Amino acid sequence: MILAADVGGTKTYLGLYRASATGIVEVSSARYDSTQYPGISELLLAFLQTSEQKKPSRIVLGVPGPARHPPVEPVNLPWIIDPDHIRQQLGIADVFLLNDLEATAYGTLALGPDDLIELSAGEADPEGNAAVIAAGTGLGEAGLTWIGTGHVAVPSEGGHASFAPGTSLEADLWKYLFERHGHVSWERVVSGMGLVNIYEFLRDTGHGQEPDWLREQLLNRDAGARIISEAATEGGSDLAMAALDLFVSLYGAEAGNLALKFLATGGVFIGGGIAPKIADKLAEGAFMTAFAEKGRISDILHRIPVHIIRNDRTALLGAAYYGVQQAEHS
Repeated sequence: MILAADVGGTKTYLGLYRASATGIVEVSSARYDSTQYPGISELLLAFLQTSEQKKPSRIVLGVPGPARHPPVEPVNLPWIIDPDHIRQQLGIADVFLLNDLEATAYGTLALGPDDLIELSAGEADPEGNAAVIAAGTGLGEAGLTWIGTGHVAVPSEGGHASFAPGTSLEADLWKYLFERHGHVSWERVVSGMGLVNIYEFLRDTGHGQEPDWLREQLLNRDAGARIISEAATEGGSDLAMAALDLFVSLYGAEAGNLALKFLATGGVFIGGGIAPKIADKLAEGAFMTAFAEKGRISDILHRIPVHIIRNDRTALLGAAYYGVQQAEHS
């Protein structure tokens, strides 16, 4: 039995899984408010006490932030996640930590057709590399490398790589953000805060008028990305629509960059909290145009399958998938 977790700053998904001939089977699962627990061990114990299942043989946690050198201090949580401490508290010897995007990458291997929204069918290579890009609070990127017998997830901090503008408007955006922040990463333009940055750039440089009602709503900066997205998709603001259009194009461009870096002939998966909410917008065409617009290498991009992940438990599935893999190789 595998105890898997997808740890988040506000909520944590937990599940017990077992291996089967066809993959992994969920035995039980639950969602918890992360902030209600002083640490991860207390949360895991609370779940196990209510699950009425036998003690798991291993634990796999997907955590926000780098996980290679524990203990880990998760983003937006006052916890220290230490595998040694978990072993002592729960009496379970095998405890593994994965970066949350690494877990999501493994999770794509357990998804079915109903878990995905197709943007481009492409020509999938089951023995090809794959990639995951996920815009939400930040921008996460990871790969899946084919090693002859299966795929191994490769974490990265690619969201912090330097943003490269592809048009004069994007060059103006880069200059605007450089004057504010210095280094301009892809996360500055492809994330929740990225959408807000794009909106403010267009507003401040005379590319549209901000209506009074939207200005008032945007005083709540924590909800800025949601407010702008809703104003755009509901047609309430030309400025918001222009911001979302540019955001979608930049998202597609960076997804295409990632596809080339991993030579992701097995597919590119769009994760994170933003994509499912604007799936119709991503499907309109601008995303895929920017994705494939890579000059003489564009033909490769046209053949790569691209899908939006609609299953919000993909990282949890990935943690379980990794746990089963470890059991098979131990």
